[in-house]
Amino acid sequence: MKKVLIIEDDKVLSEMYALKLRKEGFEVKESINWLEWLTCIWEFNPDIVLLDIMMPTMNWFETLEVIKHQTSSRSKIIMFTNIVDKDKIETAMQAWADDYLIKANTNPSDVIEKINSLLNKKDVPNEPIFIKPGLNVFKMKNPIDWNDDIEISINIKI
Repeated sequence: MKKVLIIEDDKVLSEMYALKLRKEGFEVKESINWLEWLTCIWEFNPDIVLLDIMMPTMNWFETLEVIKHQTSSRSKIIMFTNIVDKDKIETAMQAWADDYLIKANTNPSDVIEKINSLLNKKDVPNEPIFIKPGLNVFKMKNPIDWNDDIEISINIKI
């Protein structure tokens, strides 16, 4: 049975989605604050996290970072928000979210469809990077400040 953790401060909304998910055969836990969700991530180990990114006392960017890097979670994260600012959504997607849904445009069936889509999506393994003798330059996202790219140069001597 696939597991879904709902992190949502609107109890009515959370219960509505939890009910639909349970009817579709998912095991569901609900969380309304940071201590609950952090405990759930470790103990429940969900396959999917439905994350409201605008919650009191929680910074959504830090929450994404904690879920992806401060825990051993391999959970897929769906941001659940009413933010329609494309820059903020893009920033969140770069910050380790797997997908997003706009609450105002979403019903429980849409959530089920998005969850099933993510669960059925096969992760594409990273292609190997072949290094050759001489100067090799790689560009990557800066893990400290995701707005900046960094460049790594490696000089290989054989």
